[in-house]
Amino acid sequence: MHGKLRIAIIDENTVTCIGLRSLLSEVVPFAELCIYGSFDEFMKDNPEDCFHYFISSSVLFLNNSYFVPREKKTIVMASGGDTNNITRSFRILDLSQPEEELVKSILSIHQGAHHHGYHTPDAPVQTETPRLLSLRESEVLQLVVKGLINKEIADRLHISVTTVITHRRNITEKLGIKSVSGLTIYAVTHGYVDIEKL
Repeated sequence: MHGKLRIAIIDENTVTCIGLRSLLSEVVPFAELCIYGSFDEFMKDNPEDCFHYFISSSVLFLNNSYFVPREKKTIVMASGGDTNNITRSFRILDLSQPEEELVKSILSIHQGAHHHGYHTPDAPVQTETPRLLSLRESEVLQLVVKGLINKEIADRLHISVTTVITHRRNITEKLGIKSVSGLTIYAVTHGYVDIEKL
């Protein structure tokens, strides 16, 4: 058994694998993310050691007998209309979503593993670090990841749009994160917002 949480990504499409690995590395930075171009390659590398399997719909179709008994730990990657062709109760990750929605789906899948009696191993213990953001910046961050625009945030918090822009700039500088999807990952993984409320 490997020391780290292992997640397998199995797809013939290397670009899909690399893109998903990049997103997953932000959501579960303590995991070992293994890419396999084929089911045979995956089977040669201790498949039972993996906590999750992210697989293409074609891998599922060709290797149904392996994944059906392991459906709790299997996530099927599909695009748009392909999601309707997947039977049983497999969790589906729709790759045709915009990046922000895809990140939310991955976060939801990761959190869902905890709620259905299938717990991830504990992340490495980190010493308590002070929150980088002020209370107002935290409020602005929560509203940004919920999809509100500057004017809506200003109205909700009863502040000016200029003040919202200043808070957003401060958040970006403090965290070193510019994209809304990156801020979403940070907000969920650091307890600023619950994925269920996004």
